[in-house]
Amino acid sequence: MDRPLTRRGLLKGSVLFVAGAAVSACGGDPLAKTKTPPATGNAKITLNHWYHEYGEEGTQQAALRYAADFTKANPDIAVKVSWIPGDYATKWTAAVLTPDGPDVYEVNDVSPNMVKAEQVTPLDDVLGAEKSDFDPKVLEPYTWGGKVYAVPMVVDPMLVFYRKSLFQKAGVAVPTSFAEFAAAARKLTTGRQKGLFVGNDGIGDLGMLVPWSNGNLLVDDREITYDDPKVVEALTALKGLHDSKVTLQGYSTDWWDPSALITGAAAMQWVGMWAVPGMTAELGDDFAAFPLPAFGPGGRQVVNMGGWVQVVNGKSANLEAATKYVRWLWVENTAAQTDWNLGYGFHIPPRTSAANAADKLRTGPAQAVMEAANTHGVKQPALWTPEVEQPYTDAVTAIVKKDADPARTLAEAAKRSQDILDKVPTL
Repeated sequence: MDRPLTRRGLLKGSVLFVAGAAVSACGGDPLAKTKTPPATGNAKITLNHWYHEYGEEGTQQAALRYAADFTKANPDIAVKVSWIPGDYATKWTAAVLTPDGPDVYEVNDVSPNMVKAEQVTPLDDVLGAEKSDFDPKVLEPYTWGGKVYAVPMVVDPMLVFYRKSLFQKAGVAVPTSFAEFAAAARKLTTGRQKGLFVGNDGIGDLGMLVPWSNGNLLVDDREITYDDPKVVEALTALKGLHDSKVTLQGYSTDWWDPSALITGAAAMQWVGMWAVPGMTAELGDDFAAFPLPAFGPGGRQVVNMGGWVQVVNGKSANLEAATKYVRWLWVENTAAQTDWNLGYGFHIPPRTSAANAADKLRTGPAQAVMEAANTHGVKQPALWTPEVEQPYTDAVTAIVKKDADPARTLAEAAKRSQDILDKVPTL
C-alpha cells in the first residue's frame, strides 16, 4: 500500500471510541486537537491513531471496528481513529513536532533522525516472543542500535506481471536475465501494444531495481556504493531498454494500477500483489508473475518488498497505553491482520503464521507471488532515505533520458548522496 491509491469517497475526519461508543467527528479537520472524551465513558486515556487515506473500500470501517473492539476489551483506553487525506507524509511529519501529535501512526520508513527526535519508540517488548514470526528482512530496515522501532502491518511484494496469452502468441519465454527481459519487451511490442509498463516516465522503480539485480543495493551501511561499474552497466542497459521505445509511457493510469496489462496496452507490467484480484476478475487465469530477472551471472532476482508499519510516538503522554494497543492489534490479533490485508485489498499479513494460514494465498498467482517474495524478496536499505536517494534519482533521469555520461554522472551524484548520508545521526 505504499503507492498512490484511488479515492472512493471514503469518510474524512476521525471517530473516537469511548468504552465501546463511537463519537463521530466526520467532516472536521483531521488534524484538529484530540478532544476530551465525554464524561459518560469510563476511559481515562485517549489515544489518537493516524492512518493515511487508504483507497480500498472498507478499510476505514475496519480500522474503526478494531478500535472499538480494543476499547471494549480495555474500557479505560479510548481510541480516536484519524483518517488523514492528501499528503500524509507531510502531515505526520509536521504533527509529531507538536505536543498534540498522534500517539500511534503508520509510516513506510523509520530513519535515525526519527529515532533521535523521539518520534518513534522501541517496540521490542511489543513484538515480544512473536518477533520470530515476522520476516527478519522486513524488520531489519526498522532496526537501529539493536532495537526495533516499528511493527509491520502490511507487506506488499512488487514484481513483473505478464499476459500468458501474449507471451505464447509472440513465442516468448519467461526471461532469466535482464538481456532476455529487454529482448522480450522488444518482441512483445507490436502495433498499439508495448512490451513493458513500469511507470509513465518509462523508468519507474527500475532505476533502483536493475542495479539491485546486478548485485548493488546503492548503499551499504553508511557508505554510498552506486559509484560502481555494476551500476553503470545496469543503467546503460536500462537506457538501451528506454531508447528502444518498448516501454509504455503517458498512460491514463500509472504503474500501480493494472489497467495497462488488463487492456493489453502492455504485455508486461511492474505492479504489486494488490493488483491480483482485479486482474483475476478481468483476465481469469491469463496472467502470471516473475521476479525482475538477475541482471547477469553474478546478479540476483528481485521482488521489491514494500509495505506499511505502525510506530508509537516516543513523546506520547500515553506511551504504555499506546504500546499495549499496538501489541493487541498488530501482534496478538492475527485475525485482524488477516482481515486488514485480505478482507478489502490483497496483501500479505506480516506474521508468517497468519500468511501461511490464509487460504487466499495458497493458490494461483497469489501463491506464486508468495513463493517469489519468500525466496527473492529485497527490502530497501534503511539509510536509503528520500534525501539520500534524490541525487541518484536525478542521475538516473539524466543518464537514461538525457544521454548523460553514466560514470561521471554517478560519481558526482554519489558525492552529494554521501554528504547527506554523513549528516544522518549514528545510533
